[in-house]
Amino acid sequence: MDVPASQKVDVHSGTRTQYHSPQTPWLTVESRTRVSSHLGLVSWMYLHLRVDVHSRT
Repeated sequence: MDVPASQKVDVHSGTRTQYHSPQTPWLTVESRTRVSSHLGLVSWMYLHLRVDVHSRT
């Protein structure tokens, strides 16, 4: 009874890694573009606020 359980887990982990492998690069690229766009937005907002403050004074 103990052997089939471990076999089941092994098969599950095998399919898990197989399924996870092709998705990993896409996820990395997606997160990278998301982070870069977020940084760009933050820097743009920071510059915009600075310009706004400078123009006010």
